[in-house]
Amino acid sequence: MTMSILPAQMQLTMEKASNGEGLDVSDEKLKEIIAKATQEFEEGLTRQLGRGRDKFRMRMSNIGRPLCQLQMEKAGAERARLPANHIVRMMIGDAVEIYITALLRITGANITGGKDKVSWDIGGTTIRGESDIDFDGAVWDIKSASPWAYKNKWAKGYQALAEEDSFGYIGQLYGYSEGQGKDMGGWVVADKSSGEVTFVEAAPSQQALDEIHDGIKDRIEKIESDAPFERCFEPVDEYFNRKPTGNKRLGTQCSFCDFKHSCWKDLKYKPQAQSKAKSPRHYWYTEYSE
Repeated sequence: MTMSILPAQMQLTMEKASNGEGLDVSDEKLKEIIAKATQEFEEGLTRQLGRGRDKFRMRMSNIGRPLCQLQMEKAGAERARLPANHIVRMMIGDAVEIYITALLRITGANITGGKDKVSWDIGGTTIRGESDIDFDGAVWDIKSASPWAYKNKWAKGYQALAEEDSFGYIGQLYGYSEGQGKDMGGWVVADKSSGEVTFVEAAPSQQALDEIHDGIKDRIEKIESDAPFERCFEPVDEYFNRKPTGNKRLGTQCSFCDFKHSCWKDLKYKPQAQSKAKSPRHYWYTEYSE
């Protein structure tokens, strides 16, 4: 099954399963798929519940992240403490990805690989990780997303992701691609609230690929050499009704960073002062006036 028709076939499989109709898979094959998913659930629970804080190293999952975040982590800077529900969110994400993989297997996607141990040598440093799945010889990632991220980023396609890749997903996929000598495929993304699924094909230009490669190489060199700390982002001016408020707040990249308190000492988490909403949206401010 080619990628051009896989999204439509996936939707058809989901529709049939939702309505209790017969799936296009034998009972024996379905048992195999369920057994594989059960194994993946066990591995996921072991990973989520049985690990401590890993020692810092450059790996596929972080090579696309901002340099300042990597420098903070390597230096052992204090992290923002995660809320109690974080572990449940991670478990839900794992479960959604396992369900999506099972549905892809039922759909009959041309799965040519997956769960491969990948290593990539770049600039004398070996980066390791484990890929998710391959279709037609190209490497893909399976992601779960919040409703906001699904609607405002993933559903808008590759360009929207490239403009604000807060978690370094493009660099991660590029590393899997280079490490295996395979094409970059893209991402299968599920909204973990609505259950909607979209396929986002990676579509970087050659110039973009060169920039991704050079950016990863530069980050690795600076991390390995313990280069001086570089803050990659600055606060943004706040506007309300298109008028400046005089306040400054963190952008998306910094707001999601675990080390924002170590980087910005006087942060304030405050409601937008000019908002008349009953429950105004809160932001992280570096400069805030009522």
